[in-house]
Amino acid sequence: MTDLVLDRVALSAGGRTLVRDLSLQLAPGERLALLGPNGSGKTTLIRALAGLAQPAAGSIRRPAGAPGMLFQDGALWPHMTVEQHLQFVDARGDRAWHDQLLQHLELTSLRTRRPDTLSGGERVRLGLARAFAARPAWLLLDEPLAHLDAHFSDVLREVLPALVAEVRATTVVVTHEPDNVRLLADRVLCLSGEGPAWIGTARDALDAPPTALLAALSGRGTLLHGTADARGEVALPFGLSLSGQPSGARVAAFLDAASVRFTENGARLRGELLAPDGRGGSWVRSGGRLLRCGEAPGARAPGSDVGLAIVGAPRALQGPA
Repeated sequence: MTDLVLDRVALSAGGRTLVRDLSLQLAPGERLALLGPNGSGKTTLIRALAGLAQPAAGSIRRPAGAPGMLFQDGALWPHMTVEQHLQFVDARGDRAWHDQLLQHLELTSLRTRRPDTLSGGERVRLGLARAFAARPAWLLLDEPLAHLDAHFSDVLREVLPALVAEVRATTVVVTHEPDNVRLLADRVLCLSGEGPAWIGTARDALDAPPTALLAALSGRGTLLHGTADARGEVALPFGLSLSGQPSGARVAAFLDAASVRFTENGARLRGELLAPDGRGGSWVRSGGRLLRCGEAPGARAPGSDVGLAIVGAPRALQGPA
């Protein structure tokens, strides 16, 4: 097995440079998540890795053999049944492995059906089964958990890491969900759509996001902005501040949700409880701004006036605000 190596790669689409001077090496079996906003170049990079698009500059060295691919639009073959999709890509004809995939992805009862008779979620699961069918040495998965209901999202969060471990494939996966990154990736490549990229461990990307873009994508807290005065002091919303910043600089800061708690003991900050945030915390509106609180609403009703305590300090982020 060989590494997947990108050497000073540049990618363009629609006359715009999305990625420039990207160098990256993935060892056999390593897992990489691609993060970034829509239009940042994630799918363009997946296509370049697969050899379906050429980089504007630089080179890509790929592992041996064809990758197992899940396309965002499915790209299923309309004349083939579920079972035939797996047989077509696997020259070895490992029927036992195919049966195992169909069982894991809850497709066994659909094995004689064609794509036009399947739901959107069933087509995603067929695309995944096809990607794994030949036990490829490397995988390119574009949004594998998209278009799924809550049940199958939970099923795949358990099944996908197990399948990747089973085939021991080098994996590049596009996702928008931080929780999926924790399950599916060792490292993260964050694309901005404007050239610069950030590469680091999944833990660093999510637990202590270093850039404004990663902080926004992490879903772990509140992104704040301010401008440093002549003394390097930055006044931030909610009565917070930073010091030691370059005079006149526009600064992005991150306040972790765990630093915001509910309190009624002399609270100097108050807000309106809006809703749970889906990650065990709450959304609150204070002073016309949204603030993520690390505590669940509990018995508090939406619309309630709540007191808040900020028990931790905001952290200055790298790069442009």
